[in-house]
Amino acid sequence: MRQLSVLTIVFALFLSMRPVAAQVFWSETFSGEGTATLNWKNSGANLGLADWTWTNDPAAGYQDVDLPVFAAPTASNGYFYFDSDNNGQVAHDVRLTGAGNPADCSGKTGIRLRFFTQYIFFNPEGTAAQVGISTDSVNFTYKPLFAGLPSNLPYHDWVEVDIPEAENAPKLWLRFRWIGQYEYHWKVDDLTLSYHSNPDSCETAVDISSYFGQTPDVAQITGIFDNSSATVSANDPEVSCWSEAGPGGTDILNNTLWFTFTGDGGVYDIQTVPCNATNYVGEDQGNKGDTQMLVYAGENCSDLTPVQCNDDLFLTGQPDFRAGVMLETMPGQTYYMLIDGFENQGLVAAGEFCIQVIQKPLLACSAGQVGSFALAAGGYLCAGENLFDILSLNSASFVLPTVGPQSGLAWCFTDSIVPPGVWPGTIPGVAGTPFSRKVEAPSLLNNDQTLDYGTYFLTPVVLGGGVLTNPGALPYVFNINPDSGCYFVGQSVPLILLPPLDALAGSIQVTDEILPTGKNGAIALTVSGGAGAELNDPALYQFKWSSGETTQNLNGLVAGIYTVTISDASGCVAPLILTGTVAAKTVDTTDPDIVRSMLLNPNPTPDAILLQLVLATSAEVRVEVIDLSGRVLLTHHAGTVQTLVLPLDLAAQAAGAYVVRVIIGEEVALRRVVRF
Repeated sequence: MRQLSVLTIVFALFLSMRPVAAQVFWSETFSGEGTATLNWKNSGANLGLADWTWTNDPAAGYQDVDLPVFAAPTASNGYFYFDSDNNGQVAHDVRLTGAGNPADCSGKTGIRLRFFTQYIFFNPEGTAAQVGISTDSVNFTYKPLFAGLPSNLPYHDWVEVDIPEAENAPKLWLRFRWIGQYEYHWKVDDLTLSYHSNPDSCETAVDISSYFGQTPDVAQITGIFDNSSATVSANDPEVSCWSEAGPGGTDILNNTLWFTFTGDGGVYDIQTVPCNATNYVGEDQGNKGDTQMLVYAGENCSDLTPVQCNDDLFLTGQPDFRAGVMLETMPGQTYYMLIDGFENQGLVAAGEFCIQVIQKPLLACSAGQVGSFALAAGGYLCAGENLFDILSLNSASFVLPTVGPQSGLAWCFTDSIVPPGVWPGTIPGVAGTPFSRKVEAPSLLNNDQTLDYGTYFLTPVVLGGGVLTNPGALPYVFNINPDSGCYFVGQSVPLILLPPLDALAGSIQVTDEILPTGKNGAIALTVSGGAGAELNDPALYQFKWSSGETTQNLNGLVAGIYTVTISDASGCVAPLILTGTVAAKTVDTTDPDIVRSMLLNPNPTPDAILLQLVLATSAEVRVEVIDLSGRVLLTHHAGTVQTLVLPLDLAAQAAGAYVVRVIIGEEVALRRVVRF
């Protein structure tokens, strides 16, 4: 076997957890060869001579001058090892299964396997070390071990693995499995299974430190926790940074669960997530994921200082109302995290969830950038609508720092424009959202409660390195001192929160076309209701006529039917459609000088009439028959003539009065005719 290239480095794949609130309920030390070999069996595909072997010699198996003897606490009483150096250069799939020693996990959650091991491999091709979990002794779920451990580098320490698959299982079987090519060396001893017995008080907080310090941007997810039967401890601190009791009120603790971890100087995204929960917290309320979170710093439960608080990670409730914080940890600092179910009108969010921990890259405050956004509908928000429905974001244009106690994005509402470089928290009456590490539109239901109806300016603010002035409150701009970091103030955009509006109403006044000279009809509109009336701004009314015009009133009209669609710029009321009819009225006229005579016979007529026209000189002549609304019924282009005899057939027209209009160049001669 090749010599080890590096033996002084221990590859710490799994961080040892403090045994806080963890209760051991099953153990295996492999003491006694007879019992151990009876309960633990070899299996798998193995063409070599070696098997998993029991021994009580800590120095058994592969030997190297720099490799320490096996340091498991009970190694001298017995353990199992596999040395593939004795197996030859063949592929293996070797397994050690606790066939005769299942564990009873009934009524237990948050189950964790812990064992001491020494492991090294030399041929990376196809190598996989795994622990298998089965609840029926036949089908095993395999979890990878030693991920990222280079070849030729030994691991010699404790390993801890969450096994949520075992929760509430009446029987659980374990298996150690190695797959790959020659050669490797593995020793295993001192197995324990523990569970979190009572995490609903700070003193019994579940230690989740092992989920920190892992590969950046790779989610580390705990097993399932269930707050359905959790209680409230008499020692739980008072909380006032959630929104259950309104601003400044004391929040309601219902089913608190406590967790603890040790900081390492990294920045972490911590959330409650659905994972593979079958009863995700909050479903009883009809809103999935309704948790709330508060992180404290302190060396013990009697010395807690709030550092980060969150009620809803996603302000829009999409995909759910989970809690989450971005936390820059201090090396060696102990943190305690309180997670509670939100109460809504007497209903408490209860059920299962996991905790997701993601180490984030450090992004300096100076790298922050406030991006662009736009409001639809001219910035008018209808009563009962939510702001996020009309706000669109260019998410990629926002850059959120991750350093400092407080960082992220907040949206501010002010009565006037926020001047560039001014911290909005210094503006009297400023309102807004808490700082969030997510780039998303703010949630604001326009119901005259959170904000009164009226006109505001909406401004995004990006922060890095801020400090809470009141650690027990949410990170609003007025509760943060930005002096230790930096901030970026975006463009202030007008936002109008409208109350319920009256429907559009209107009336139409028509002036008929007078013939001659014609083209002198008109329509005038009177409009009320909508945002135009509420804000006393007639410019908010919009008009679209069937004739193509967009003005409120029309002039210079010929006889006809005109329809207008009136809408409100806010879009908060339904459009109004009105119709006006411009009729044509004739008056006694004098024929143009060019007309020598113009006769209609017979008049009145039962069906047809004869037009006889004599002009002083030749001219371009067109003849029209129109009804009194101005609609053209008949048209005849006579061309250039001096005399014209033209029969006009009115048989298809209803009984009534009509106008014969003779257009002579630019002049018009009119005659009234009646059909009976």
